[in-house]
Amino acid sequence: MRFLMKYRAVISLILCTSLLAGCWDREEINDIAFVIGIAVDKEGKDYRSSLQIALPGQSGASGSEGGGGGTSGDKPWFILSNTARTLRGTSLEGQKSLSRRIYYAHRRTILIGEALAREGVAPMLDLFTRYPLNRLSALPVVTRGEAHKVIDTDAPIEKFPSEMVRELCFLNTRNPRSLKTFIDSILDEGVDPFLPIASVSDNVPQDWKGAVTNIKLDGLAIFKKDKLVGMMDKAPADALILAMGEANEPEVMIKAPRGEGDLFIKLNENNSSLHPKIVNGKVSVTIRLYAKGVIVDNESDYGDRREKEILNLNEAVHRKIKEDIEEGVELVQHKFKADILGIGRSIHRQLPKEWDKIKDRWEFLYPEVQVTVEPHVIIENVGIVNKPIGVVEEDIIHD
Repeated sequence: MRFLMKYRAVISLILCTSLLAGCWDREEINDIAFVIGIAVDKEGKDYRSSLQIALPGQSGASGSEGGGGGTSGDKPWFILSNTARTLRGTSLEGQKSLSRRIYYAHRRTILIGEALAREGVAPMLDLFTRYPLNRLSALPVVTRGEAHKVIDTDAPIEKFPSEMVRELCFLNTRNPRSLKTFIDSILDEGVDPFLPIASVSDNVPQDWKGAVTNIKLDGLAIFKKDKLVGMMDKAPADALILAMGEANEPEVMIKAPRGEGDLFIKLNENNSSLHPKIVNGKVSVTIRLYAKGVIVDNESDYGDRREKEILNLNEAVHRKIKEDIEEGVELVQHKFKADILGIGRSIHRQLPKEWDKIKDRWEFLYPEVQVTVEPHVIIENVGIVNKPIGVVEEDIIHD
Protein backbone atom coordinates (compact mmCIF):
# COMPACT_ATOMS: atom_id res chain seq x y z
CA MET A 1 0.00 0.00 0.00
CA ARG A 2 2.81 2.37 0.90
CA PHE A 3 4.60 1.53 -2.38
CA LEU A 4 1.43 2.28 -4.32
CA MET A 5 1.11 5.74 -2.68
CA LYS A 6 4.73 6.58 -3.56
CA TYR A 7 4.16 5.37 -7.10
CA ARG A 8 1.13 7.64 -7.48
CA ALA A 9 3.03 10.61 -6.05
CA VAL A 10 5.87 10.12 -8.53
CA ILE A 11 3.44 9.83 -11.44
CA SER A 12 1.65 13.03 -10.27
CA LEU A 13 4.93 14.95 -10.13
CA ILE A 14 5.86 13.77 -13.63
CA LEU A 15 2.47 14.87 -14.97
CA CYS A 16 2.83 18.29 -13.28
CA THR A 17 6.14 18.92 -15.02
CA SER A 18 4.39 18.68 -18.36
CA LEU A 19 2.45 21.82 -17.42
CA LEU A 20 5.59 23.92 -16.78
CA ALA A 21 6.32 26.43 -19.52
CA GLY A 22 10.05 26.58 -18.91
CA CYS A 23 12.10 29.46 -20.33
CA TRP A 24 10.29 29.72 -23.63
CA ASP A 25 10.24 33.54 -23.52
CA ARG A 26 13.76 34.13 -22.17
CA GLU A 27 15.94 36.88 -23.59
CA GLU A 28 19.69 36.90 -23.35
CA ILE A 29 21.51 40.06 -22.22
CA ASN A 30 23.37 40.05 -25.51
CA ASP A 31 20.04 40.46 -27.31
CA ILE A 32 18.95 43.58 -25.40
CA ALA A 33 20.02 47.23 -25.71
CA PHE A 34 19.66 48.81 -22.26
CA VAL A 35 18.57 52.45 -22.48
CA ILE A 36 20.01 54.33 -19.48
CA GLY A 37 18.72 57.80 -20.37
CA ILE A 38 16.97 59.66 -23.16
CA ALA A 39 17.13 63.21 -24.49
CA VAL A 40 14.15 64.54 -26.45
CA ASP A 41 14.29 67.64 -28.66
CA LYS A 42 12.09 69.36 -31.21
CA GLU A 43 13.65 70.24 -34.56
CA GLY A 44 11.14 72.12 -36.68
CA LYS A 45 8.13 69.81 -36.99
CA ASP A 46 10.14 66.70 -36.14
CA TYR A 47 11.10 65.08 -32.86
CA ARG A 48 14.66 64.01 -32.13
CA SER A 49 15.23 61.33 -29.54
CA SER A 50 18.77 60.51 -28.41
CA LEU A 51 19.06 57.22 -26.52
CA GLN A 52 22.01 56.63 -24.22
CA ILE A 53 22.59 52.89 -24.48
CA ALA A 54 24.85 50.99 -22.09
CA LEU A 55 27.69 48.83 -23.40
CA PRO A 56 28.14 46.17 -20.67
CA GLY A 57 31.38 44.94 -22.23
CA GLN A 58 32.95 48.39 -21.80
CA SER A 59 31.91 48.89 -18.17
CA GLY A 60 35.26 48.13 -16.53
CA ALA A 61 36.39 50.00 -13.43
CA SER A 62 39.69 51.24 -14.79
CA GLY A 63 41.23 52.74 -17.90
CA SER A 64 38.19 54.95 -18.43
CA GLU A 65 37.84 57.98 -20.60
CA GLY A 66 34.92 60.24 -21.38
CA GLY A 67 31.95 58.63 -19.68
CA GLY A 68 33.96 56.52 -17.23
CA GLY A 69 34.52 53.71 -19.76
CA GLY A 70 36.07 50.29 -19.66
CA THR A 71 39.52 48.81 -19.90
CA SER A 72 39.88 49.60 -23.58
CA GLY A 73 39.57 53.31 -22.87
CA ASP A 74 36.22 53.61 -24.72
CA LYS A 75 33.03 55.01 -23.27
CA PRO A 76 30.66 52.46 -21.69
CA TRP A 77 27.78 53.93 -23.69
CA PHE A 78 26.90 55.26 -27.09
CA ILE A 79 24.23 57.62 -28.38
CA LEU A 80 21.60 56.49 -30.88
CA SER A 81 19.87 59.60 -32.24
CA ASN A 82 17.05 59.72 -34.79
CA THR A 83 14.38 62.13 -36.04
CA ALA A 84 10.78 61.45 -37.03
CA ARG A 85 7.43 63.20 -37.16
CA THR A 86 6.41 61.51 -33.90
CA LEU A 87 8.34 60.53 -30.81
CA ARG A 88 7.32 56.89 -31.20
CA GLY A 89 8.56 57.07 -34.78
CA THR A 90 12.06 57.97 -33.60
CA SER A 91 12.17 54.75 -31.57
CA LEU A 92 11.03 52.69 -34.55
CA GLU A 93 13.64 54.33 -36.76
CA GLY A 94 16.33 53.69 -34.19
CA GLN A 95 15.42 50.01 -33.92
CA LYS A 96 16.08 49.60 -37.66
CA SER A 97 19.75 50.44 -37.14
CA LEU A 98 20.25 48.45 -33.93
CA SER A 99 20.91 44.71 -33.77
CA ARG A 100 19.50 44.43 -30.24
CA ARG A 101 15.98 45.08 -28.98
CA ILE A 102 15.65 48.52 -27.36
CA TYR A 103 14.77 48.03 -23.70
CA TYR A 104 13.52 51.02 -21.67
CA ALA A 105 12.95 49.54 -18.19
CA HIS A 106 16.34 50.80 -16.92
CA ARG A 107 15.84 54.39 -18.06
CA ARG A 108 15.89 56.65 -15.00
CA THR A 109 16.33 60.13 -16.49
CA ILE A 110 14.48 62.00 -19.24
CA LEU A 111 16.11 65.17 -20.59
CA ILE A 112 13.69 67.54 -22.31
CA GLY A 113 15.04 70.18 -24.67
CA GLU A 114 14.03 73.79 -24.10
CA ALA A 115 12.31 74.17 -27.49
CA LEU A 116 10.18 71.08 -26.94
CA ALA A 117 9.27 72.16 -23.39
CA ARG A 118 8.06 75.54 -24.64
CA GLU A 119 5.89 73.91 -27.29
CA GLY A 120 4.32 71.49 -24.81
CA VAL A 121 5.21 68.07 -23.42
CA ALA A 122 1.75 66.46 -23.28
CA PRO A 123 2.21 64.31 -26.45
CA MET A 124 5.54 63.08 -25.13
CA LEU A 125 4.13 62.22 -21.71
CA ASP A 126 1.50 59.92 -23.21
CA LEU A 127 4.18 57.69 -24.71
CA PHE A 128 6.29 57.71 -21.54
CA THR A 129 3.36 56.63 -19.36
CA ARG A 130 1.36 54.29 -21.61
CA TYR A 131 4.15 51.81 -22.42
CA PRO A 132 4.55 49.43 -19.42
CA LEU A 133 8.36 49.30 -19.54
CA ASN A 134 8.64 53.04 -18.87
CA ARG A 135 9.24 53.90 -15.23
CA LEU A 136 7.07 56.57 -13.64
CA SER A 137 9.90 57.02 -11.13
CA ALA A 138 12.19 58.35 -13.89
CA LEU A 139 13.36 61.93 -13.33
CA PRO A 140 12.42 64.49 -16.03
CA VAL A 141 14.81 67.44 -16.39
CA VAL A 142 14.65 70.44 -18.74
CA THR A 143 17.88 71.48 -20.46
CA ARG A 144 19.09 74.90 -21.52
CA GLY A 145 19.18 74.58 -25.29
CA GLU A 146 19.24 71.15 -26.90
CA ALA A 147 18.94 68.11 -24.67
CA HIS A 148 21.12 65.81 -26.79
CA LYS A 149 24.15 68.05 -26.09
CA VAL A 150 23.71 67.54 -22.35
CA ILE A 151 23.34 63.76 -22.51
CA ASP A 152 26.46 63.54 -24.69
CA THR A 153 28.81 65.37 -22.29
CA ASP A 154 31.94 63.76 -20.84
CA ALA A 155 30.73 63.80 -17.18
CA PRO A 156 33.81 61.78 -16.12
CA ILE A 157 32.81 61.25 -12.48
CA GLU A 158 29.95 58.87 -13.37
CA LYS A 159 29.76 56.02 -15.88
CA PHE A 160 26.83 57.66 -17.69
CA PRO A 161 25.99 61.39 -18.05
CA SER A 162 22.30 60.58 -17.55
CA GLU A 163 23.17 58.96 -14.21
CA MET A 164 25.06 62.09 -13.18
CA VAL A 165 21.92 64.15 -13.82
CA ARG A 166 19.99 61.82 -11.53
CA GLU A 167 22.56 62.05 -8.74
CA LEU A 168 22.57 65.86 -9.01
CA CYS A 169 18.78 65.90 -8.58
CA PHE A 170 19.04 63.89 -5.36
CA LEU A 171 21.83 66.13 -4.03
CA ASN A 172 19.81 69.30 -4.60
CA THR A 173 16.38 68.24 -3.34
CA ARG A 174 15.16 65.73 -0.78
CA ASN A 175 12.39 64.45 -3.06
CA PRO A 176 13.29 65.00 -6.72
CA ARG A 177 10.46 65.50 -9.19
CA SER A 178 9.60 62.15 -10.76
CA LEU A 179 7.60 61.66 -13.93
CA LYS A 180 4.58 60.75 -11.79
CA THR A 181 4.92 63.87 -9.62
CA PHE A 182 5.29 66.07 -12.70
CA ILE A 183 2.16 64.63 -14.33
CA ASP A 184 0.21 64.93 -11.07
CA SER A 185 1.05 68.63 -10.84
CA ILE A 186 -0.12 69.16 -14.43
CA LEU A 187 -3.49 67.56 -13.67
CA ASP A 188 -3.92 68.82 -10.10
CA GLU A 189 -5.85 71.96 -9.11
CA GLY A 190 -4.14 74.99 -7.60
CA VAL A 191 -0.52 74.13 -8.46
CA ASP A 192 1.72 74.56 -11.49
CA PRO A 193 4.55 72.18 -12.44
CA PHE A 194 8.26 72.86 -12.29
CA LEU A 195 11.37 70.86 -13.12
CA PRO A 196 15.11 71.33 -12.52
CA ILE A 197 17.29 72.73 -15.30
CA ALA A 198 20.46 71.01 -16.50
CA SER A 199 23.12 72.56 -18.69
CA VAL A 200 26.62 71.83 -19.97
CA SER A 201 29.55 73.30 -18.05
CA ASP A 202 33.34 73.03 -18.03
CA ASN A 203 35.14 71.31 -15.15
CA VAL A 204 38.19 73.58 -15.65
CA PRO A 205 38.90 76.63 -17.85
CA GLN A 206 38.77 75.65 -21.52
CA ASP A 207 42.40 76.61 -22.18
CA TRP A 208 43.62 74.08 -19.57
CA LYS A 209 45.05 70.80 -20.76
CA GLY A 210 42.61 67.91 -20.50
CA ALA A 211 39.49 70.07 -20.11
CA VAL A 212 36.26 68.07 -20.45
CA THR A 213 32.59 68.98 -20.39
CA ASN A 214 30.46 68.44 -17.34
CA ILE A 215 26.83 68.86 -16.22
CA LYS A 216 25.34 71.20 -13.64
CA LEU A 217 21.88 72.02 -12.30
CA ASP A 218 21.30 75.77 -12.46
CA GLY A 219 17.71 76.75 -11.83
CA LEU A 220 14.07 75.81 -12.23
CA ALA A 221 11.94 75.45 -15.36
CA ILE A 222 8.51 76.96 -14.69
CA PHE A 223 5.47 75.45 -16.45
CA LYS A 224 1.87 76.43 -17.00
CA LYS A 225 0.13 73.11 -17.51
CA ASP A 226 2.42 71.25 -19.93
CA LYS A 227 4.18 74.27 -21.45
CA LEU A 228 7.40 75.91 -20.30
CA VAL A 229 6.84 79.62 -19.60
CA GLY A 230 10.22 80.61 -18.21
CA MET A 231 13.50 79.64 -16.58
CA MET A 232 14.48 80.85 -13.14
CA ASP A 233 18.11 81.36 -12.15
CA LYS A 234 19.64 79.23 -9.43
CA ALA A 235 19.67 81.72 -6.53
CA PRO A 236 15.91 82.51 -6.41
CA ALA A 237 15.17 78.91 -7.41
CA ASP A 238 17.05 77.60 -4.35
CA ALA A 239 15.09 80.00 -2.14
CA LEU A 240 11.79 78.66 -3.47
CA ILE A 241 12.90 75.06 -2.98
CA LEU A 242 13.69 76.02 0.63
CA ALA A 243 10.23 77.61 0.93
CA MET A 244 8.72 74.28 -0.17
CA GLY A 245 10.67 72.44 2.52
CA GLU A 246 12.46 70.38 -0.15
CA ALA A 247 15.99 71.77 0.15
CA ASN A 248 18.68 69.21 0.94
CA GLU A 249 20.93 70.78 3.63
CA PRO A 250 21.21 74.22 1.98
CA GLU A 251 23.71 76.85 3.06
CA VAL A 252 22.80 80.50 3.61
CA MET A 253 25.42 83.22 3.30
CA ILE A 254 24.84 86.28 5.50
CA LYS A 255 26.68 89.52 6.08
CA ALA A 256 28.23 89.85 9.51
CA PRO A 257 25.90 91.87 11.81
CA ARG A 258 28.91 94.06 12.63
CA GLY A 259 32.36 94.42 11.14
CA GLU A 260 33.25 93.07 7.71
CA GLY A 261 32.94 89.68 6.04
CA ASP A 262 30.43 86.87 5.60
CA LEU A 263 29.26 83.83 7.48
CA PHE A 264 27.78 80.59 6.12
CA ILE A 265 24.96 78.83 7.95
CA LYS A 266 24.12 75.25 7.00
CA LEU A 267 20.49 74.26 7.59
CA ASN A 268 20.67 70.61 8.62
CA GLU A 269 16.91 70.36 9.13
CA ASN A 270 14.19 72.32 7.39
CA ASN A 271 10.50 72.05 6.67
CA SER A 272 7.75 74.48 5.76
CA SER A 273 3.99 74.86 5.67
CA LEU A 274 1.47 77.12 3.94
CA HIS A 275 -1.34 78.82 5.88
CA PRO A 276 -3.89 80.49 3.58
CA LYS A 277 -6.54 82.99 4.67
CA ILE A 278 -9.41 84.67 2.83
CA VAL A 279 -10.94 87.81 4.32
CA ASN A 280 -13.50 89.88 2.39
CA GLY A 281 -12.47 88.18 -0.83
CA LYS A 282 -8.77 89.03 -0.31
CA VAL A 283 -6.46 86.03 -0.37
CA SER A 284 -3.30 85.94 1.73
CA VAL A 285 -0.94 83.14 2.69
CA THR A 286 1.79 82.77 5.28
CA ILE A 287 4.83 80.61 4.55
CA ARG A 288 6.25 79.31 7.81
CA LEU A 289 9.72 77.87 7.59
CA TYR A 290 11.35 75.96 10.45
CA ALA A 291 15.03 75.07 10.38
CA LYS A 292 18.02 74.22 12.54
CA GLY A 293 21.45 75.43 11.49
CA VAL A 294 25.12 75.37 12.28
CA ILE A 295 27.86 77.86 11.41
CA VAL A 296 30.18 76.13 8.93
CA ASP A 297 32.33 79.12 7.99
CA ASN A 298 33.07 82.52 9.50
CA GLU A 299 35.03 84.67 7.08
CA SER A 300 34.43 87.84 9.06
CA ASP A 301 35.84 89.56 12.11
CA TYR A 302 32.57 89.22 13.98
CA GLY A 303 32.57 87.16 17.19
CA ASP A 304 30.09 84.33 17.49
CA ARG A 305 30.48 82.91 20.98
CA ARG A 306 28.29 85.16 23.10
CA GLU A 307 24.55 84.74 23.55
CA LYS A 308 23.72 88.15 22.10
CA GLU A 309 25.90 87.48 19.07
CA ILE A 310 24.13 84.18 18.38
CA LEU A 311 20.79 85.99 18.61
CA ASN A 312 22.02 88.63 16.17
CA LEU A 313 23.14 85.89 13.79
CA ASN A 314 19.69 84.30 14.07
CA GLU A 315 18.07 87.60 13.14
CA ALA A 316 20.46 88.03 10.19
CA VAL A 317 19.61 84.54 8.92
CA HIS A 318 15.89 85.31 9.25
CA ARG A 319 16.26 88.51 7.23
CA LYS A 320 18.31 86.82 4.51
CA ILE A 321 15.93 83.88 4.09
CA LYS A 322 12.90 86.18 4.11
CA GLU A 323 14.41 88.44 1.44
CA ASP A 324 15.46 85.52 -0.78
CA ILE A 325 12.08 83.80 -0.62
CA GLU A 326 10.21 87.05 -1.22
CA GLU A 327 12.38 87.66 -4.30
CA GLY A 328 11.52 84.20 -5.63
CA VAL A 329 7.82 84.63 -4.90
CA GLU A 330 7.86 87.98 -6.70
CA LEU A 331 9.22 86.28 -9.82
CA VAL A 332 6.74 83.41 -9.94
CA GLN A 333 3.79 85.65 -9.08
CA HIS A 334 4.35 88.55 -11.44
CA LYS A 335 6.86 87.46 -14.08
CA PHE A 336 5.87 83.85 -14.68
CA LYS A 337 2.38 83.95 -13.09
CA ALA A 338 2.79 80.31 -12.09
CA ASP A 339 1.80 78.88 -8.72
CA ILE A 340 4.63 76.38 -8.23
CA LEU A 341 4.43 76.72 -4.44
CA GLY A 342 0.91 75.30 -4.52
CA ILE A 343 -0.83 78.21 -2.79
CA GLY A 344 -4.06 77.35 -4.60
CA ARG A 345 -3.72 73.72 -3.59
CA SER A 346 -3.29 74.74 0.06
CA ILE A 347 -6.58 76.66 -0.17
CA HIS A 348 -8.21 73.67 -1.84
CA ARG A 349 -7.12 71.39 1.02
CA GLN A 350 -7.59 73.70 3.99
CA LEU A 351 -10.49 75.88 2.83
CA PRO A 352 -12.39 73.70 0.34
CA LYS A 353 -15.60 75.75 0.39
CA GLU A 354 -13.70 78.97 -0.29
CA TRP A 355 -11.75 77.28 -3.07
CA ASP A 356 -14.96 76.32 -4.85
CA LYS A 357 -15.84 80.01 -4.98
CA ILE A 358 -12.55 81.22 -6.44
CA LYS A 359 -11.06 78.32 -8.41
CA ASP A 360 -12.47 79.56 -11.71
CA ARG A 361 -10.81 82.95 -11.10
CA TRP A 362 -7.60 81.67 -9.53
CA GLU A 363 -5.44 82.52 -12.55
CA PHE A 364 -6.37 86.19 -12.12
CA LEU A 365 -6.39 86.21 -8.31
CA TYR A 366 -3.03 84.52 -7.86
CA PRO A 367 -0.77 87.49 -8.82
CA GLU A 368 -2.59 89.61 -6.20
CA VAL A 369 -2.17 87.17 -3.32
CA GLN A 370 -0.34 88.72 -0.36
CA VAL A 371 2.47 86.37 0.69
CA THR A 372 4.08 86.67 4.12
CA VAL A 373 7.27 84.77 4.95
CA GLU A 374 7.93 83.76 8.57
CA PRO A 375 11.29 82.00 8.99
CA HIS A 376 12.06 80.34 12.31
CA VAL A 377 15.73 79.33 12.39
CA ILE A 378 17.71 78.18 15.40
CA ILE A 379 21.52 78.15 15.21
CA GLU A 380 22.33 75.19 17.42
CA ASN A 381 26.11 75.52 17.53
CA VAL A 382 29.00 77.46 16.07
CA GLY A 383 31.16 74.51 15.09
CA ILE A 384 34.40 73.36 16.71
CA VAL A 385 35.87 76.81 17.39
CA ASN A 386 34.18 79.67 19.22
CA LYS A 387 35.75 82.59 17.40
CA PRO A 388 36.96 83.41 13.88
CA ILE A 389 40.10 81.40 13.32
CA GLY A 390 43.17 83.43 12.34
CA VAL A 391 41.83 86.65 13.91
CA VAL A 392 43.39 87.77 17.17
CA GLU A 393 41.08 88.54 20.04
CA GLU A 394 41.86 92.28 19.90
CA ASP A 395 40.56 92.49 16.32
CA ILE A 396 37.32 90.56 16.91
CA ILE A 397 34.19 92.70 17.04
CA HIS A 398 31.77 91.74 19.81
CA ASP A 399 28.31 93.02 20.73
